[in-house]
Amino acid sequence: MNIDPHTALRSLAEHSQAAAELMRAAVCDGCRSCVGEISDINRQTLSELSDLERELFLSSNKDEKALLSAAHALAFCVNRAFSAAMLLPDGLPTLPPLAEIVCANAALAAYPLRILSHDRELSFYSLHLTANKGRGAHALLITNYCRTGAGQRLFPSVLALERHRDALEQASATLTAL
Repeated sequence: MNIDPHTALRSLAEHSQAAAELMRAAVCDGCRSCVGEISDINRQTLSELSDLERELFLSSNKDEKALLSAAHALAFCVNRAFSAAMLLPDGLPTLPPLAEIVCANAALAAYPLRILSHDRELSFYSLHLTANKGRGAHALLITNYCRTGAGQRLFPSVLALERHRDALEQASATLTAL
C-alpha cells in the first residue's frame, strides 16, 4: 500500500468540508438525513486516518510527525461536526445566529483545502474574520436564547458547534505550519 500523504490530507480536508456543509444543511435547511451522512463521513475519515498512520509508521518520511498532526487535526474537525450533529435537538428552532454559526463553520472548512492547494488569494485575515463572525453569533445565541428556559436544550449543541469552529481554526493553523 502506497499512500501519498498529501493526497490523504487533501481527502481528509474534503471530508472536513463536506461534514461542515452537511451540518449547515441540517441546521439551515432542516436536512434530516445529514446527521447520518456526517456519521458516514466520520467513519470514512477514521478509516483513511488509520491507513495514513500505518503508511507513515512504516515509511521513512522525515515529515511524519507534522503530517500526522495535520491529518489528526482534519479528522478531529469531522469528529467535532459529528458530535455537534448528534446533539441537535428534534424540532430545531429557526434562529438567525444559529444559522450564522454553521455558515461560518462551513466557510472555515473551506480553508484547509485552500491551504493545501497553495491558493495565492488566501487571506488569513478573512479566516480570522469568518471565525470572529461565528464567535459573535455564538455570543448572541448564548446571551439571547440559550439562557431562556426553551433555549437551554440547545445549549449543548451550541457548545459543540463552538468546539467544531475551534477545531477548524486549529486545522488551518496546523496545515499552515507544514
